Amino acid sequence: MVRAFANHVTLKIQENPFENVKTQVDKCAEILSLSPQVAALLKSPLRELHLSLPVRMDDGSVKVFQGFRVQYNDARGPGKGGIRFHPEETIDTIRALAAWMTWKCSLLDLPLGGAKGGIICNPKDMSLGELERLSRAYIRSVYPFIGPEKDVPAPDVYTTPQIMAWMTDEYSVIAGKPQFGVITGKPLCIGGSPGRGDATARGGMFTIREAAKAVGIDL
Repeated sequence: MVRAFANHVTLKIQENPFENVKTQVDKCAEILSLSPQVAALLKSPLRELHLSLPVRMDDGSVKVFQGFRVQYNDARGPGKGGIRFHPEETIDTIRALAAWMTWKCSLLDLPLGGAKGGIICNPKDMSLGELERLSRAYIRSVYPFIGPEKDVPAPDVYTTPQIMAWMTDEYSVIAGKPQFGVITGKPLCIGGSPGRGDATARGGMFTIREAAKAVGIDL
């Protein structure tokens, strides 16, 4: 099935990842005989948050960071998807990743929708205190829109279990009670999952292994 699909679908890779998503949807809609209305829906995020996050830096200045959260589709359940800290983050990257999270959860028959978040920043140039204040500011901005039954964030590029712990704590403070189910990828001591650290790499290896079998590459 994988080989047949790969042979049937030829995609032109573009620099804008969300344009790639829309091309993928059009190709799949053609194969599956989806109506234009359904294809249009699948190419449109359900909800987008654009955030301005003022953070007090260690030198006393205030820097305003730009953040995002895209909840692409929640037809199957609460959104699920990571939060990225990256200096070259874009809304179109977040849109694309939220769409792909939607497809992944759906194809594995999980009761979850797809979402993704990010902040334009360079965490390598920030102190732990600055990262903590940024992480907490993000949660204060998205608090009304996330939660165990709405949207469950996770770590992604340049975010860590420590950052997830700060975010979980900030959400719990606002809620007035412990809310450890709001975020995954936390440290084990507050309910994190063993194996989470290398889960993405392991999944990548499994995918490469199966794709190599499908196209006849001897690894």
